[in-house]
Formats: sequence, C-alpha cells, structure tokens
Amino acid sequence: MGWFRYPLGWALAAVFMALAGVIVQTQFVLSALDGAGASVSAGDRISMTLADITGLGPLYLVFILIGFLIAFLAGALVVRFTPLPRTLVYAAAGAVCIFVMLLLMREVFFGVPVISGARSLAGEISQAVCGAAAGAFFAWTTNRQG
Repeated sequence: MGWFRYPLGWALAAVFMALAGVIVQTQFVLSALDGAGASVSAGDRISMTLADITGLGPLYLVFILIGFLIAFLAGALVVRFTPLPRTLVYAAAGAVCIFVMLLLMREVFFGVPVISGARSLAGEISQAVCGAAAGAFFAWTTNRQG
C-alpha cells in the first residue's frame, strides 16, 4: 500500500472523528433537553442522531480534515525525532487538534460554540477524547508493521 496509507488513514480518521463527535455531541444536547424536562425517547435519540450525522457531519468533517492534516503532520515530526510511541503521539495530536479547533471556532463565531454538545467542559473533553481515539486509529491504519 506504500505511501497511500497516509492520506487514506488521514481521511478515515477524520470520518471516524466526525461520526463519533457528532454522535457524542447529539447525546449531550439531548441529555440537556431531558434534564430541562423534555421527553426524549430512544426513537427520538436515534432519529436526531441520524439527522445530525447527515446535517452537521459533513461540515464538521471539513474542519476536522483541515485540523487533522496539521496535527498529523506535526505528529509525524514528533514521531520522527523523539522516541515516543507513535500511537501516543497521534492520539495526543488528535485530542489537542479537536480541543484547539473548538476553542478557535468559538472565537471566530463571536463566542458561540458551533458544536452545541461542546458547550460545557465535559462536552469539550468528550470531543477531545473522540479526537484521541481518531488519532490512535490513524496510527493503527498507517502502521507499517501490519
């Protein structure tokens, strides 16, 4: 597969992050609605999650693709010049990327969190954890040993 594993891994990791991030953010929003007294059934959760995947997912994916390109290139430099494990490096790169991206989006959009499920620290951390998982996925898909 050669060099092609890197762009493929980058794209797959971004799709993984977009799906995981949208699913998690939707559940945060629905939990807040439930906490405010709204009745949210399992069917509502599924239909709203699918609607968010198709509605928010593609736009979120564009931001993630840009962020992961920068983060994974920086991670490649760290992997090359340090003895740190590549899975740890790319997981950290993914987490930091998403956390910084959410902060920058809030600044650019006049203090409004674009990803509504990331309005709280718990929501931001959950998105960063998804980013870490996507970074680890990138490390796994681009591993030469197998």
